[in-house]
Amino acid sequence: MQNKHLLIFSYDYPPSNGGIARLCQEIATGMNDYYTSVTVLTVDKEGISKPYNYEQVKIVKLPAKRLLCELAAWWYLLRLPNKKHTDVLCGLWHPEGIMSLLAGIKNTFILAHGTEYLSGTSSFRKRFWHPVYCKWVLGKAKKVIANSHYTQQLTLGINPKARSIGLPLAVNHEYFKPIATEKDSQFLKLCTVSRVLQFKGHDFIARTIASLPDQIRNQIRWNIGGTGPYLEELKRLVKELAIEEIVTFHGFVPDEELPYFYNANDVFILCTREQEDSTQVEGFGLVFLEAQACGIPAIGTRTGGIPDAIKHGQGGWLIEQDNQEELSDLLCLLVENRDLVNQMSHIARNRVEREATWQLYCNNLNKLMQ
Repeated sequence: MQNKHLLIFSYDYPPSNGGIARLCQEIATGMNDYYTSVTVLTVDKEGISKPYNYEQVKIVKLPAKRLLCELAAWWYLLRLPNKKHTDVLCGLWHPEGIMSLLAGIKNTFILAHGTEYLSGTSSFRKRFWHPVYCKWVLGKAKKVIANSHYTQQLTLGINPKARSIGLPLAVNHEYFKPIATEKDSQFLKLCTVSRVLQFKGHDFIARTIASLPDQIRNQIRWNIGGTGPYLEELKRLVKELAIEEIVTFHGFVPDEELPYFYNANDVFILCTREQEDSTQVEGFGLVFLEAQACGIPAIGTRTGGIPDAIKHGQGGWLIEQDNQEELSDLLCLLVENRDLVNQMSHIARNRVEREATWQLYCNNLNKLMQ
């Protein structure tokens, strides 16, 4: 093991939930094999989303108040010993990336996720934030490590000279794994786990299920895990579509329950949208891999970085955004052909073991950071 230290500097970290927090946590535990020490610099916060490996990581906590937090982070980075032998991996390019660079840390690496590189309708983001500020930060970083090839292209669109690399995410296949459960073959059980936001496409799935022929629709059950600002509107839509008997809302699903939640179902589904004037996008979609690691094939859209998370016909299916006919045909096929679901279940698990474990990810990440 080389005599080097890794500092993961990310405001998004458990007990915060979400993709960035979970990614940083997995990197923190996985990179212990390659560094003399691994430390996380993050904000002190309360929450219930503490993952299975939370206690394995050394954490330095910053004050919760924003100004005090950034002053403390700045002071910590300035006094960082052995800067020449320390790599700093930043959760975002702003503010973590810029603070690391201004603290004189040459070995500054930046994780890229997708949303933060979209301008939406903001003139400020289009005219200054991205083409000037973000471009400078990306150009100064030693490397930008994108969570998908889609996100890599977003970063290169801002700064073509950025040393940006696409490294699709991974999953803990020893935690998310098939668990023997009794399943009612009478129903095809679909499940969704995500923040309940409109761009996630829950409404599209609900309308598609409601449009199915009676004999197909009555053989489907849909379990939704997650909370968010669109939840109440989604519940109203489910009621309007008269599919309450088909849909069950489970609320927030803690990490320790997630493998059981996936395994209790047959197929994972999340049909995220991508819109030109929006800053919301699925940069990768870690939940797709979690489900597949559990032997649950996944359905997703050809948007954002999802094609890196699902390989069509290799443990899952990709459909075009908001294409109701395509999803209807697929659901009818799966209801009528359970052998295909079982076949895809095995293929999904095998692909994860072969291509998408955290061991493989961290090994590749280590090579990129040399």
